[in-house]
Amino acid sequence: MPQPTLSSPKAYLTHLNGLRALAILGVLFYHLRVEYCPAGYFGVDAFLVISSFLLFRSLFREGGAEGFHYGHFLVRKAWRLLPVWFVVTALVCVLSVRLLGEYERVGAVLKTARSSATFLADIRIDKGGNYFHPLSQQNPLLHYWYLSVTQQFFILAPLLVVSLARWCSRRAAGVLLGLLALLSLAFYVVTATPGLVADVLRFELLRAINAHSAYYHLIPRFWEVVAGAAVLLLPAWGSRPWLRHVLGLAGGCGLVASFFLYGAGSPAVYMAVVSAMLALRYADGGPAAWLLSLKPLQVIGTVSFSLYLWHWPIMVFWKYCRFDSPGPWDELGMVALSFAVAVLSWYVLERLPMPKRRGWGGVLLRCSLLLLLPLVLLSARAADKKARRAHEAVENPYRESMFRYQLAETEPAVLRGLEKMGSLGLPAAPLRLGNAGVAPSFLILGDSHALHLNHGLDVACKREGVRGIHLNNSFAPYWYVTQASRGGDNYCWNEDIANMVLGYLQQHPEIRAVLIAQAWSGRLEAMQGSFDWRTGRALAPGKERLEVVTEGLREFCTRIRALGKVPVLLGDTPSFNSPAPLDEWNRCQRLGLPCRERVQSEGALRRWQQLQDRVLLPLAAEELALYVPMAEALKEGGAYPARHRGEWLYEDTNHLSFIGSRRAADYLMPRLLPILRGGGEP
Repeated sequence: MPQPTLSSPKAYLTHLNGLRALAILGVLFYHLRVEYCPAGYFGVDAFLVISSFLLFRSLFREGGAEGFHYGHFLVRKAWRLLPVWFVVTALVCVLSVRLLGEYERVGAVLKTARSSATFLADIRIDKGGNYFHPLSQQNPLLHYWYLSVTQQFFILAPLLVVSLARWCSRRAAGVLLGLLALLSLAFYVVTATPGLVADVLRFELLRAINAHSAYYHLIPRFWEVVAGAAVLLLPAWGSRPWLRHVLGLAGGCGLVASFFLYGAGSPAVYMAVVSAMLALRYADGGPAAWLLSLKPLQVIGTVSFSLYLWHWPIMVFWKYCRFDSPGPWDELGMVALSFAVAVLSWYVLERLPMPKRRGWGGVLLRCSLLLLLPLVLLSARAADKKARRAHEAVENPYRESMFRYQLAETEPAVLRGLEKMGSLGLPAAPLRLGNAGVAPSFLILGDSHALHLNHGLDVACKREGVRGIHLNNSFAPYWYVTQASRGGDNYCWNEDIANMVLGYLQQHPEIRAVLIAQAWSGRLEAMQGSFDWRTGRALAPGKERLEVVTEGLREFCTRIRALGKVPVLLGDTPSFNSPAPLDEWNRCQRLGLPCRERVQSEGALRRWQQLQDRVLLPLAAEELALYVPMAEALKEGGAYPARHRGEWLYEDTNHLSFIGSRRAADYLMPRLLPILRGGGEP
C-alpha cells in the first residue's frame, strides 16, 4: 500500500509536530527571560508558516479547492480552538478583576478579551501601546494578538484561495498569490526596517492600514502565509536523498539559530521563515526527522496550542504575586506549571470529540461553541463598565490626571506642529498652567516627566500669580537626534519642530524661561554608543550618541539664549524598580502579604546621576542653561523614600503623585520666580 505523501491531507507528519515544539519553546523561553532566547518570538512566524502549509496542503490537492466546504472547515477549527480559548479567557478575566486592582490593568485585560472575541485583539494591542513597555507586559492576554492573526487567517485565506481557484486557472491563481506575497513582503520590509525609507513614508504606509507597527497585523505578514503554500512547490529531490537530509537539517538548525542570532525587537524574521519552509519540506527523513521525532518534542508539539495560550498568563500572575524579578526557582516553577496545565488542557479540552449527528440538530450542536464569542464579548464589556464606574467613584490623590488642565490658546503655527509633538498616550494640545488672566511667562517642554510636574506647577503658579504653557513631546530638543517610536517618527523631536517652537518664542517676548524636563536617566542610558538614530548609521570613530545629544541640546539652549530667554534644565526625579511602591502596597493588601518600605539610597542612584550630570552639568557650567536637580526636592536624610509622613510621593515607578508634584514645584518655584519677574537668574 503506498505511503501518504507530503501533499496528502491524510499524511501524519511527525516532523511537523517537532517543528511546532521548536517554535513554542522559542516563544516560551523568550517570554521567560529575553536573555535566554533574544529572538524567540520568531516562533510565532514559524507557527504561521506551519498553519498555512497545513491549510494549503488540503486546498491544493487534486480537486481540493472545488470540494472544499468552508462551513465545515470553520466548525472544525472552532471546535478545536474555542474551548481552550474560552477557559483561558474566562479564568484570566476573573483573576484580573480579583487581583490586579488598578483599572488601567483590569481594563486592558477586559478590552483585550472583548477584542479577541471579535478576532481583533492584534489591532487593540497595537493601539494600546508598545508591546515591550512594562505596563503592556503586565497584560496576561497580551499574547492574544497572534491568536487573532491566525483567526483572521483561517477566515480569510480559504475564501481568497478558493475564489481564485474557481475563477482562474491554477497558474493564474499562483501568480496572483505570488504578487500579493511580494507586495506584503515589500510592505513589511519597508515598515519594519528603520532607516530604509523616509520616516514620513513609513508612517503613512502604516497609517494606511490603521496600524502603528507592522509586527501585529496580517497584511504585513501575508507573505508568510504564502510561504507556507510555497513549501508544496519546492522540488522533492527524491533521487538525491542526501540533499533532502542536508536541507532538512539546515532548516531545523536554522530555525533554532534564528532565535539567538538576532537581538530582541529585531524584525529580521526572514531566516526563521525560510528555515521553517525547508524543515517542512525536507525534514521528513534523515537525521532531522530523527531529531524532530524525539518523544519530548512530539509531546511538546502536541500540546503547543494549549501551551501557547496558558504560559503567558501563568508567567504574568506568577510575577505579579512574586513582586521581585523571578529567580531560577521561579522560572522553573513557571515552566513546570505551564507544561502541566497545557497537558491537562489538551487532554480535557482539545480532544473533545465533535458530534457526528446529521441534520439540523447536529449542525446546531457543532455550532453551539460559537455562542462563546458573544458570551465573552458581553461579559467582558459589562465587567469593564463596572470596573470603570468603581474606578471613577474613588478619589485617588496619588493618580495623576493627564487631561485635567485646560487647553492653552496658542498660535496656529504651533498647533500645526503638535501632531508630531504628542508623547505616547498623552495629550498633544498645549496645556495651560496657573492663572488664565495673565500672559504666559514660561514654556515647559518634555515627556510625561514634565507632565507629572503640571499639578504642582499649576498650584504654585496660581499662588504666585504667574502662568505657563506645557507643550508635550516625547523627546527633549536634541536637535540632531531623533528616535522612532512604535514604527514611526511622528513622536520625536526634529529640526522642523525646533524651528517652530523657536519661532513661537520669538513672537512672544513675554515668555522669559523655557523649562526642559524628561526621563533623562532612561533616555540617556539608551543613547550611549556609537549609533546615530537620526541617520541610522554609525557615528565617526571616537564619537558617541551621547556627545551628539549634548551638542544638540547645547545648540537649542544657545538659540534660546539668543532670543533673550533662559533655558532651565530640570533634572530627573528618582525611579523605583517594578513594582511601583504604591502598586506594591495595594498588591500586598489584596494578597494579604506584609509590605516593605521602599527607599532609594544615593549610592543606588549614583550611576543614573553621573550619566545625567555628564550631559546637563556642562551646559550649566557654560552658563547656557540653569540646571535644577529636582531629585533634591524628594531627598530626606541622604535617601529618597517612596512616601513622606505616610503620603505616597510617587504614582508609579518614576512618575510623581499629586503630593510629590507639589513638593517638586515648591522646590522649583523659588529658583524660577526671579527669572519670570525679570530679576535675572538666581
